Formats: sequence, C-alpha cells, structure tokens
Amino acid sequence: MNNSSRWLWVVLISTVQLVLLLAAVVALFVWLKDSAERTLGQQTCRTNFTTIKNLSDSIEALELRDIRRTDSPDSEQLRSLLSQFNVSNGGRIDLFDFGSGHCLLGIESKHENRFQNLSDIQLQPLDLKSKTRPLREAVSNKTKLRSAFGKVELDQQIYYASAKFLPSLNAVIVVTQQQSLASLELMHSISRFRYYAFAGTLLLGLIGVCLTTSFVTRVSDTVVSMNDGMEKIVCKGARELMKSKNAVIFGLAKLAESRDNDTGEHLERIRAYVTILVTDLADFHEEFDQEFIHNIGLASSLHDIGKVGIPDSILLKPGRLTSQERQIMEMHTLIGGECLDAIHARLGENDFMHIARQIAYYHHERWDGTGYPHSLKETEIPLVARITAVADVYDALTSKRPYKIAMSHQEAKDIIAAGKAKHFDPQVVEAFLRHEDEFQRIAREQQDVSDEDATSSFQRLAQSVCQPDDFPENDLDKSFSSIQSLITKIDVPVVAHTVSS
Repeated sequence: MNNSSRWLWVVLISTVQLVLLLAAVVALFVWLKDSAERTLGQQTCRTNFTTIKNLSDSIEALELRDIRRTDSPDSEQLRSLLSQFNVSNGGRIDLFDFGSGHCLLGIESKHENRFQNLSDIQLQPLDLKSKTRPLREAVSNKTKLRSAFGKVELDQQIYYASAKFLPSLNAVIVVTQQQSLASLELMHSISRFRYYAFAGTLLLGLIGVCLTTSFVTRVSDTVVSMNDGMEKIVCKGARELMKSKNAVIFGLAKLAESRDNDTGEHLERIRAYVTILVTDLADFHEEFDQEFIHNIGLASSLHDIGKVGIPDSILLKPGRLTSQERQIMEMHTLIGGECLDAIHARLGENDFMHIARQIAYYHHERWDGTGYPHSLKETEIPLVARITAVADVYDALTSKRPYKIAMSHQEAKDIIAAGKAKHFDPQVVEAFLRHEDEFQRIAREQQDVSDEDATSSFQRLAQSVCQPDDFPENDLDKSFSSIQSLITKIDVPVVAHTVSS
C-alpha cells in the first residue's frame, strides 16, 4: 500500500467516522429535544392543573351560579376572581359553556389569540401515541376528574392546554400556554448543548483521525510485510515449479534422445543455438519477449520427441535408410506433434505447448515446399519451426554419428548458406551468419569433449583386448590384422566398413 492509497483510506475512514458521529449527535439532539419538550409539557400541564384546581375551589366556595349574564353580580364576581390568577409565559384562562361551547369570559396574559368556541379546540396527546380528539369529548369521557391535557393549535401556534369540567356551572375551564414561550428556557439550554455537541464532535473527529491514521499505517505496514513475504514465497514456488517443469520437459526429451546413438549433448546444443537465433530475431519481431525466448529455447528440446515411436531397427540403423525406412522415420514429426497436441488439449491454452507442437510438427519442412510432413513452404511454416530447422541441421552436420563423421564448421556453414531460400528461411540464415562464431564455439566445445571421450574409450578398449605383441615391428600384415580385429570389437560399423575396404 503506497502513501497515496494510505491517505485515501485515512480520509475515507475519517469521513465515515465524522458522518456517523454527526448522525449520532443529531439523533441524540432530537431525542433530547423531544424528551425535554414532553417533560416540559407534562410539567406545564400539571402546573396549570394546580391553577385550575385553585380556581375551581374558589368558584365552589363563592357558590356562583348566574354567570352567563354579563351584567349579573355573579359574573362580575367571577371576572374579579379570574383576574387574581396569573398564568406565566403568555398563558390565559378561558371559561366555556359546555352546552353551547361559547366562551363566557377569558383572562389573557400576553397574547391576543383566543379560542371562540369549545368545539374548535382539538386536543393532541403530548407523546403523540394517541389520536387527536375534541377537547369537549376528552373532558366529558372522564368519569372521575373529568379533566384532560395535551397540545392544541391556534393560528399556526402550538399551546399546552389543561381543561377541567365544572359540574356546578356546566362549564369548562381551559388554561392554555404558548409552547414557544413556555419552552424558551429549554430552547436556550438546547442551543448551548448544540454548541457543546458540535465542539465535542470535532474533538472526537480529530481523535478519530489520529487513531485512524495510526491504525491504517500499522495495517498498511503489516500488509506490505505480508505481501513481501507472500511474494517471496510465491516467487520461490514459481521458480521451483519452473525448474520442475523444465526438468520434466528436458527429461522427456532425453528419453526420446537416449534411444539414438548420440553423445547426449544434442539437446543442450539445440537449445543454445535456437536461443541465439531467436534473440537476434527479436529485433524484427515485437512478440519475441523474454518469456517467448525462454519458451522456444525449452520447446526446441522436444523437436524429436516423436522418435520414441520409431522402431530401433530403423532409428539405430548405422547405414543409409531405404525408401520405406525413410518414410517410417519421417513419421516421427507426426508422432511427436500428435503427442504434444494431446497434451495441449488437456492443458488448454498454453503458449509453451503451442510452440512445442509447432516445432515438433514442422521442423523438417523446407522453405521451397519440398519438406515433410505437409510440404509447407515459406511463411506457411511457423517461424519457430524455421528457426529450429537451422539449429537442428547445423548440429547434425557438426556432430559425429555412428553412420558419419562430423563436418567442420566451415563445411556446415557453406551448406546452410547454400540452402538459403531453398531449405531455410533467408532471415534465419542471415541471423545464423551474424552469430556463426558463437555456433562454432559451442560446436568446438562439444567436439573436444566428444573426442576426449572417444579417445579414452578407444584406449581402454585397446588395452583390454590387445597385447603389446599384437603389434610387432616390421610385420605390417599382423599389425593390420590386429587393428581390424580391434575396430570390429568397437560398435562403429561404418568406420569398420571403411577401414576394411
């Protein structure tokens, strides 16, 4: 995790934290406001009930009856009594006739709004859990106290209302108090709490950012450490897997090659030659990256895998093959190609196996179309097969076989140059000529090893089958007879035939 992504995570997590904190503060603020308003409403209504009770007790003590005529003594006395009661925070007291609903009289404190009829008053519960209902219905359903409280709305203003039915007067006393004025102190307290909550949220957000930065940094370092460790493990595993794959492929190629009388180094030389050629041609082919170069070098080892299906009598024959034997020998390209086709089908899409099967099928095709097995010509032949063809022919010419001696580098070079645009792709031949010194060095190193091994083997065999007396001085016939006997015991039939002739 780089620094930019690390800070991106810090900003993202910090933003989420801040949003959650703000949401929590807002939810807490709303809950506190609702709870405080409900508590305030209940407290206000209880206070108003106390006022109503005191007023009703005073009315009962005065035994007032004729209050509906405005000029009666009882009405004047009641009005004087109501003026003695004061409701705080803009409250008022109204006396309504229960029968008609008309307002008999009212004492206002600070507001001019007033209810004209008892039927207009709709009572809302403080907790909003019950349904709104008319105030007249609320007080008439109370069997004992015949009282009610809640919230009412008048001219888009909310009021706390407390009401009580007075049976002696057949009237209802209603005390109302404006919510905004009653909760003025509460709103002031909530505003102060809002500032404190905002400051606390910022502080918590800052602490959260610090903790998040520390956490993300630690996690990032841990992830980087784990990724490095896993990358090393994966790389090690990939290297081991690649080594195992290379070993298995090379072992498979060796299995086929072991049935031929070769020095055992043919596959290594083919791989080296092909790698030199394809590296040179990479300047002309963009698809020749390092992986491709590695794959074609390894795949070239499987070019003669089809020889496992050729009988020993033909594969190991020291002399020239007959026409029928030659046809059977040429079948090794089809056997090898079909074998790799089956592996390719089982593996699915695989670049290495695709290259390997092209080489196995077509490395004996010729540029002029006279090759086998399908007589392809020029660019119809896959490029990997055209490259392998030059490497294979050069190695065959410069290597010693039971049926021939090794040619010199110059002889092999002349043959390949003469086969340009006939047997070989001209571009591949040009690459060969640019690197002929490297080809010669590899061929010479192998030839030196082969000669040393052959000389050592010949000396050990000569010492085991011959005695010093077998080569007497001044006796040419006996010495020649001893050499012929020795050559017969060495499994080099063509050479033996040459010497004897």
